[in-house]
Order: sequence, then C-alpha cells, then structure tokens
Amino acid sequence: MDIVQTIQERLEKGVLSLNSSFGRERIQVSGTDNPTHGEYTSNIAMQLAGELKKSPREVAQTIVDSFEKGTEIEKVEIAGPGFINFYLSNTYLMNEVKEILKQKDDYFKLDVKKGKKIVIEYTDPNPFKILHVGHLYTNIVGESYARLQEALGADVKRAIYQGDVGLHVAKTLWGLEKKMGEEGKEFNSLESLELPSRVKYLGEAYVLGSEYYDGKEDAQAQEEIDNLNYYIFSLCVPELPEKDFGLYEKEEIKEKYLKGKEWCMEYFETIYKKLGTKFDYYFLESETSSIGLDMVMKNMETVFKKDAGAVIYEGDESKGLHTRVFVNKFGIPTYEAKDLGLAFKKHELIDYEESIIITGKEQAGYFKVVLDALSKIDKDLAEKTTHIPHGLIKSVDGKKMSSRKGTAGAETLIDTTAQQAMEMMKENGRVTEGIEEKSLKIAIAAIKYAFLKVGVGSDIVFDSTKALSFDGDTGPYLLYVYARCKSLLKNNTELENGGDIGEDILDNAAVKSLGEMLSKSKYVLLSSGINYSPSILSQYIFDLAQSFNNFYQQVSVLEAPEKDRASLLAIVQATMLTMKNGLELLGIGVVDEM
Repeated sequence: MDIVQTIQERLEKGVLSLNSSFGRERIQVSGTDNPTHGEYTSNIAMQLAGELKKSPREVAQTIVDSFEKGTEIEKVEIAGPGFINFYLSNTYLMNEVKEILKQKDDYFKLDVKKGKKIVIEYTDPNPFKILHVGHLYTNIVGESYARLQEALGADVKRAIYQGDVGLHVAKTLWGLEKKMGEEGKEFNSLESLELPSRVKYLGEAYVLGSEYYDGKEDAQAQEEIDNLNYYIFSLCVPELPEKDFGLYEKEEIKEKYLKGKEWCMEYFETIYKKLGTKFDYYFLESETSSIGLDMVMKNMETVFKKDAGAVIYEGDESKGLHTRVFVNKFGIPTYEAKDLGLAFKKHELIDYEESIIITGKEQAGYFKVVLDALSKIDKDLAEKTTHIPHGLIKSVDGKKMSSRKGTAGAETLIDTTAQQAMEMMKENGRVTEGIEEKSLKIAIAAIKYAFLKVGVGSDIVFDSTKALSFDGDTGPYLLYVYARCKSLLKNNTELENGGDIGEDILDNAAVKSLGEMLSKSKYVLLSSGINYSPSILSQYIFDLAQSFNNFYQQVSVLEAPEKDRASLLAIVQATMLTMKNGLELLGIGVVDEM
C-alpha cells in the first residue's frame, strides 16, 4: 500500500467517526507544491462541511484528533480554511530510499491496471508523404502513454494506422510520372538509389502533384489525379465498379504504388528505431476501406443517408457535430468510413478494454463525428474508444510547419538538432568517444522533453537552441543530472546499495528536501498515468533534478564523514534510479557521461 492509500484509509476512520457515509474513493489526497505545507494535503473537511453543517476547520479538527500517524507520518496540521496537511517522518523517507535501492526498476512498477488490455494508436503517417513533425509529436506522446500505462500494470498493445490509399497517393503517383518525364528518368533508376533518396524523391513528387491539384488548379491534372485515386482504391476495394481511364499502363502504376509504399514503410521504421518505438500491430487504410464501406452500406437510412450522390452522416449541431461525407460521389469510402472499418478490425484482432487514439487537435471535430456515428452502430465499441488530441508544433516565428510544402520533416528536425548538439559539445570541450550516437540521444531527449513538458493539447513553439541548453528546464539538463549521479557513484560501487542507511543525514535541509522529492515518485507516476499526462511526470523529474543539484552544491558527499557517506551515496543512487526510470517512461534514454 502506498502512502496516499495509507492516508486515505486513516482519513476514512475519521470520517466514519463523524457518522458520514463519505466513501474512501471520494477522499482526495494530493501532493503539495510547497514542502513547508507538508508532502500531502486533503480537502476532506471542506467536502464534508456542508453535509455535516459544521465549519471546515471544526470538521478538520475532529478528523485530525482521530488520525493515526503511525511510523509514516511525523505531523498532521490544519491550514487555511480547513486543509489537512501531512508531514512524512524521517523513518518513512529513508525506508522509501531503501525500497528504491532494493527493488530498483521494479519499484516504479504499479499494479493499479493489472489485467487491463489497452490499445494505443499513434504516429499514423501516410506513405508517399514525409513523416512530418505532427507525426513526430504524436509518436512521442503515444510512446509515453504506452510506457506510463505499462508502468501501471496494463497490457499495452501499440498500434499504428498508415494511410496507404487516398488522394495523397494519387498526387504522388501523378507527380512521379510528371517529374520522371521532365527529367527523362525511368522508375527502375530510383531502385538503385539509397532508401532515403528514394523516399525523398517520392516526397518531391507529392509536393509537385499537390501544386497542380491544389495550387495551380489545373483541371486536367485534377481529373487525372482523381482517376488515379479511383484506380488505387479499386485495388483494395473489390466492390468498386471497374473503370478504364486509359491514362497509364495499370500494371506499371500498380508496381510503382506497391514499391513506393514498401520503400516508405521501410524508411519510417528507421525513424521509429531512432525514437525507441516498436509497434505490435500495423493497420493500413487499404485493409479497412472495404470494412468501412460495408458498415456504411449496412446502416443506410438508419445511420447514414444519400446526399447528392454521396453518403453522409448528418451531424447534430446542438451536440457540436457537423455533417460529414462517409462515401464520396465516386463510391469511394472516405477517411471517416475507413476509421469505422479500423475500429472493427482493431477490436477483432485485439480484445481490449480501452482504445486510445492520438492525433493533432485539428482532428478533434472529425473524431467527434466518427465516434458518434460508431455509437449508433456499436455503442460498446464507441464507449471503449477515446480520442486524445494534442497541440500543434510551430517554428520560432509562430507559424505551423507545413508538410504540403515539404518543409516539416520529422527526421530533418531530429538530424539538424543532433548536428547542433554535436557542435555545442565540441565548442564546450565535451568531445567524447561515440559523440555521434551521444549527440543523437541528446537531440532526442531535447525534442521529447520539450514536447512532453507542455500539457497535451497545448501548442508548442520549438526552439532547438533553447531545447538543447544544459541549463534550465530541458532534456539535456536532466541527462546531465543523471550523469552527475552516475559519476558520484563511479568509484564507490560497493556503497551503491547503501549499507546501513541512517536517518541522521536528514538533519541537513538539502538532504531532507531530496528525500521528500524521492518519496513522491510513485504518487507522481500514478497521477501522470491515470490522467494520461506526461507533463506531470516531466515537471516532477525537473523538480527532482533541481533538488539534487541543490543537494550536490550543499553537501560534499565524497568528503563526508565515513558514518554518513554510505547513506548519502544511497540517496544519490536512489535519485539516479528515479531519474532513469522517469526519463525512460517519457521515452528518453539516459547517457552515462555528458
């Protein structure tokens, strides 16, 4: 039982003494921001005051009088209008340090979601387009969500849904024909290029096709791209009537489509590897199109209806739902229908209790409609599904990065940040063995932490120079603190597990402050996971790092008296383990030296 549960259980006894039926599950206990107010606080007295027709402080006093402090709680105080604050004992703080050292990584694994299967869908790039910074953000959020839920004991399945059919594919194939024609190239010549160059060429073809379809408004190009779109869909949706547009040799188009898709998906895997992500399930729009189309057709009139040759779902404006097309005038299932198909295919393969879908917030309205439509077909499936939208990534000038213009590549951001990190390390004389690998790790830490420290849903202005700083609220700063802990323990391995840990070291305010921070790690992990909020954990790791740096400046660990040195090294080891596990739950790998 953790300390929060312990406090809730003991508060419940006080509540019962007041003849209230207020259940334990409603008793709120939260961490404090200021240690002078204790480590935890509860507003239970204010919650009960109205029911009992007494003042909050009077209720609080009754509860405090009956509260059993045990060995964990040193002091209980009433503050303000009736808050009850709890101060942890030195015995409890040092016992937690001992438990961290004893259990190591297992200390940070809880069982509150044990036995629950959760599928988390994230990243969702489109082959034939670049994996842009929006996909990068989705990947970073999704991977952190997955790790946090696993830390709570859940059986997590990572899923990715890739758009291998659609207008973007047709734009790319059309642009490819035009680009190769203008350059006098054959498709076979692309196969001799390195994988990144092949994918880059496809990306350039997409930009060219988009210019003609969207920007130049070339009627002939638009018609040809629409026809290509129909043909590609016909490869995966047998229900579509066959049409002969006589534009290109179909088998050649099919070959270019299949090979181009293969190249893109292989290339995406190289990016996922850099980010530390492995997926359990790969879903494709080409596989969900027929399922979605079938679902729409089976629910005509009851859920969907015809409108100007298309099939629509009529939204309810009073619920903030707008009308959307599920099958277009050509008989092709739209994104909406394909997402319906995905829901059923996903559930068929993964018998889950909870399905999380992560995308940018510009899709929030879209998913409200899709999930509302799904609820009319399968209410239980819709209730199991939650869409979590995240904010947009903006450049330092405040503008949203654009994939249509080919300027917002995720790998470009990663590689340029890694190069910048390497240059900074060289300038600061931090040239070490394996600098390229270390620079990449530092860059990933800088990007991931900059994205995750902001609440999911808020926009992010990414400034690589600020994000790479070794001072302040940044990923590299956290890596540096971890490495400093590692350095202190380097020549004292025999003391890493603490030996006889004494409470006397807590007489030092800096040491006690660090001990108090360490004691909150499980509470923060639980709060971050339950609320799907990596920013809570991010803030905690930064606060822990600052507390450790204060400790480092105030306490000469290696020069301390022999009777205290083992205990101080133990608290350093506990800090190192907590930093490592916290960072890894955010998807950030540590480095031993900076």
